[in-house]
Amino acid sequence: MILWGVRINESQDDDELYTRTNALAHALDPSRATSGVRYLKQSSLLEDVYAYNDFSHDGINPPVLPKTAVTPDTDKALLISECNGHMYPTKSFDNTERRQEHALRHARVQSAAAGDGEHAGCFGWCMADYPTHKDFGSGDRVCYHGVTDAFRNGKLAAAVYASQGDTKPVLEIGSTMDIGDYCAGRRGDIWAFTNADEIALYKDDAYVATFHPEQGGLVHEPVHIDDTIGALLEINEGFSPEKSALIRKSLRAIEQYGQDHLPAEEKARLAWCMVRYGMTVEDGEELYGKYVGSWGGDVPVWRFDAIRDGEVIASATRGGDPRQLRLEVIPSHTRLTEGEAELVGPDAVTAEGGMCGTYVRTIGKCGTAVLTVSAPGTEEIYIPFEIING
Repeated sequence: MILWGVRINESQDDDELYTRTNALAHALDPSRATSGVRYLKQSSLLEDVYAYNDFSHDGINPPVLPKTAVTPDTDKALLISECNGHMYPTKSFDNTERRQEHALRHARVQSAAAGDGEHAGCFGWCMADYPTHKDFGSGDRVCYHGVTDAFRNGKLAAAVYASQGDTKPVLEIGSTMDIGDYCAGRRGDIWAFTNADEIALYKDDAYVATFHPEQGGLVHEPVHIDDTIGALLEINEGFSPEKSALIRKSLRAIEQYGQDHLPAEEKARLAWCMVRYGMTVEDGEELYGKYVGSWGGDVPVWRFDAIRDGEVIASATRGGDPRQLRLEVIPSHTRLTEGEAELVGPDAVTAEGGMCGTYVRTIGKCGTAVLTVSAPGTEEIYIPFEIING
């Protein structure tokens, strides 16, 4: 508990009422500050902290509003009580680009609030998806504002928050690396969320490049993976560093803009590259297919190694044989009280975004129980439970 809320959530000012609630909170607990969640700028500030729901970020504009635009008393602390939420609702089974942008919006707002020296803190809206009224969901009345789903399975955005700690290694990649998941087969920017010092990228075990976190207000900022070719042109094609760098930039530009929409400067670079090194259009198409497009070819295996103090603390792989499936089951508890067990809900569920959940409850008998989890194409997993008297 860090402070007491003494206003009705997002209510209008009522100085008479809120003078009394503020005084009562201080009388009951003089050790903690008071606040109250607002959607109003420059409203009457009777508490110790101005708490404001800052939903101003739309993905392009500045992540947070300046303190002078929000609170009438800049000598008192400003707290962002909610951010993001309805501005970018995201399902765990949305496409890769949306899930990555969802995570980046949380990272931008948290980074700005942590780094501008004007905010005492920032709460993201919200932790978990939840059932609600008819205005939400795709006919299912679920509010998809969470950084986790309703079973607390993390979406990509959850890694923004998990990566700020150092106790447990965190590494989540914002891309499947499958070009078919992207418009026109162009992957665009790839981001990683980690608490490591750097990330080394490998393609089929061949080293590509090393990437470092962005600079910002967070302890561990996201890592921008903006080069999937790296040293491969020198290793595989024998190109000089100068030739490799020039061709790499040209291939990256074609991936980003498309061949028919290249900016003038990129067209000039491409033309110079062809003249300088005697390359033909066919040469360029072959290199693009080999290092960027790869339609119909072998699916490469991408490995991302998270490195801290020179040691690999976590690895993530993408690509390879998509038919290789596996189950991972994480129980919150394996010791229950008051009886044998049964499932809560159906015994068959659909995984959303590759994730799902269920609950197990006791039925009034001591003993043991086993939950069997299975899916087509995978090995069954058995979770044993011990049921004891309270």
